[in-house]
Amino acid sequence: MQGDIAVVESLSVDNPTFYGHPNPVNRKDVVKLYDESLALGDPLDKEELAIFKQQFVELLAPPGSEERRLMLNRVEQYMLALRAIKNATGGQKFRGLNPSQTELGFGLIRPVHTISTALSPRIQWIWPWTVAYADWICAVGGGAGYGIGAKFGLCITHLKSFTTPTPVLAEIQVTVGRSQLLPIDVRNLRIGDTVNQVSIVPIPTIIGLPTNTLYIRGRSDTVAATNDEVALGGLVFGLGRVLVQTVTYPLL
Repeated sequence: MQGDIAVVESLSVDNPTFYGHPNPVNRKDVVKLYDESLALGDPLDKEELAIFKQQFVELLAPPGSEERRLMLNRVEQYMLALRAIKNATGGQKFRGLNPSQTELGFGLIRPVHTISTALSPRIQWIWPWTVAYADWICAVGGGAGYGIGAKFGLCITHLKSFTTPTPVLAEIQVTVGRSQLLPIDVRNLRIGDTVNQVSIVPIPTIIGLPTNTLYIRGRSDTVAATNDEVALGGLVFGLGRVLVQTVTYPLL
């Protein structure tokens, strides 16, 4: 393990606190995020936590990258999301990367875990933007959120653009369940000052629980429609049969 992951190594099934906060591994109360209640269910056991600590690091970008630093900073939120999604999907044991079809695992968010106006599911992140706010992550047909599948959930912590030399996405607005967040300025995507030369910007943590709805719209500063390839950064937690999908949206 690299020396910058002390925050991950500090996770424990025994301690009551974690850097001055209630320990996300074993806290028993319901967590409120915006207007959404996250029932955490049973604490992780030592085996599950050991898997998370070892394999979470494998998902991170190389040492020194902005994405790595950002994800390490949000490890508490990822743990809360894991527990809430585990509870909502039936409490299966967490097996980390490459779980079996009916075991709970995790991975990076891919386009197949979302839906857009014309693509069900998405197979790529490329999307045309204009100066007017318009649907991005939404139900087919637009205008409303899409239903997250029954056996997975998302923990979104940042956006990253693969468009060079200059991304165009300027603002987004997120609605998760009944909670509509204020518009988020993401123009810092244009700076592209990370070690890996990937444009990345943190956003408030969004936890999309199974069967909840997620709606994201956005706009650019360009009048003419201009493509940008912006990915949702963070983790998906779900059963193996969800994580294995490439072209079929995992609704059930």
